[in-house]
Amino acid sequence: VCLKKEKSKKSKKALLIFISVVIVIAVAVATANFFSVQNLLEKGNSYSKIEFENQLVPEKDENGNWYFTTDGDFKVMQLTDIHIGGGFMSRDVDEKALNAVAAMVMREKPDLVIATGDIAFPVPYTAGTFNNHSGAKAFANLMESLGVYWDVTFGNHDAEAYSYFDRKAMGEFYESEEFKYCLFQSGPEDVDGYGNHTIEVKNSKGIITQA
Repeated sequence: VCLKKEKSKKSKKALLIFISVVIVIAVAVATANFFSVQNLLEKGNSYSKIEFENQLVPEKDENGNWYFTTDGDFKVMQLTDIHIGGGFMSRDVDEKALNAVAAMVMREKPDLVIATGDIAFPVPYTAGTFNNHSGAKAFANLMESLGVYWDVTFGNHDAEAYSYFDRKAMGEFYESEEFKYCLFQSGPEDVDGYGNHTIEVKNSKGIITQA
């Protein structure tokens, strides 16, 4: 009986120690991620606004779709797989990704930037987080700071099954009035998925030249 009680006490003690270690690790990771995200968001806000000679400003048509009007050239920059982890393990590479995007956009001064998937990359073993909102927010802060019109389409990493936020939630995030330059629209309810929308380019006669 005494041996059984001793074993039971040791088992409970070992379990308590294990639980305590897990809690300490979880708190440490959460704290590291919190400060890393704050620094990343501040980094996104740190860029200066681009000075355009004549920046094209989009409007909405009668159906609520965005369009630009120009009789000249229209420059679109496509970015893909930016892979902003948004966690403490990817802090350095995330800042480099933001710097790279900023350098390209400032150099080219496009009329529209479209990020075609995988802005976020919240893969736990590389970023240390499941939070797909952090990377998206950092990118949004960057584009708003630069003052360039931008849009996104979703890739698999933007809303993984294990991520905190699904595509519907991320679509609502990008549609927020907080982002003056973001042209993202979730799209019609009768079409499956989120992000089904068009952006047209028309000439001064109202004829669509690009879509």
